[in-house]
Amino acid sequence: MSTDPNIITAYETPRPGQPVRPANAGTLGKIRWGVKHLPADPTVSFAGKTILVVGCNSGVGFEAVVKYSALGAEKLILGVRTAEKGEATKARVLAITGRDSASISYLTVDLETFASVQSFAVALEKEVYSSGLDIALICAGVVTPAYKLSPLGWDLILQVNVLSTTALALLIVPILRKTSEERTHATPHLTFVSSNGNDMVQREYFTPFGGSALKTANDPKGWRDFRNYTISKLMGLAVMKSIAEATAHGRGGRPGPEIIVNAVCPGMCKTDLGRDHGWVAKTVMAGVSPFVHRTAEAGGRALVSATALGPESHGRFWHNDLLYP
Repeated sequence: MSTDPNIITAYETPRPGQPVRPANAGTLGKIRWGVKHLPADPTVSFAGKTILVVGCNSGVGFEAVVKYSALGAEKLILGVRTAEKGEATKARVLAITGRDSASISYLTVDLETFASVQSFAVALEKEVYSSGLDIALICAGVVTPAYKLSPLGWDLILQVNVLSTTALALLIVPILRKTSEERTHATPHLTFVSSNGNDMVQREYFTPFGGSALKTANDPKGWRDFRNYTISKLMGLAVMKSIAEATAHGRGGRPGPEIIVNAVCPGMCKTDLGRDHGWVAKTVMAGVSPFVHRTAEAGGRALVSATALGPESHGRFWHNDLLYP
């Protein structure tokens, strides 16, 4: 257990007074429990920290940025698709928190192409050359209503949620490592936004494709929006665990990981993730939303908390304020 008031100690079982989800709750029961029992709102300070949030012009990513700003982050870097989105997001955050304009900047990145990811990483390295990078939160993601190819010929969900996210993370790791070497008093964080929907993936999905998750996710046969979204989140967890394994040991004899790498599920939240779906799906979802969705603000709580966890969270999954393998 850390004695640092700005580090949240994570546990595998509920603490006294913390709500306990029934072990026998079905899928709907778990969703309803999550709507009624929200993550704790973090009160830790991020003063002096430089934080990157990729995918933050709306939804849980935007709410996380607001919280980081309100909790004193020295420098926030927004990873957004266009300069227009960057300007608009920055203005909205500053209007809410009242922080100085210099505390927020943005860089553009389009996760539909690797070239954009590479250019973004180069720009990021220059942006944090003097300050270092304390936290990288990657929460960009898509779910499409139909099979759609990226400009590179991959299924778009697979491209954005897995392939480009993985490339981005691997390019960010050296920047975080440099910060880790230069700052011996604090360990940088790399956090992936995931989903507990990953445990809904069935092994038989992969059978027609020789057990390959990559081939399954990229093939139009049997493609379903939610199914492929959950597969992308399962693949993302595998990526997180691989990076965690590669960063598990501190350099220079330092105990603990050189970078704390973890994943977080914000729960089912009301966002614009399904913005490309048709009016029928949107109408149905609007009707059931109050019963199945948390607010985006509640989801943002989980994201921010995940990036303040201690080394016990390395390589693990944070959901409903508890750690899972």
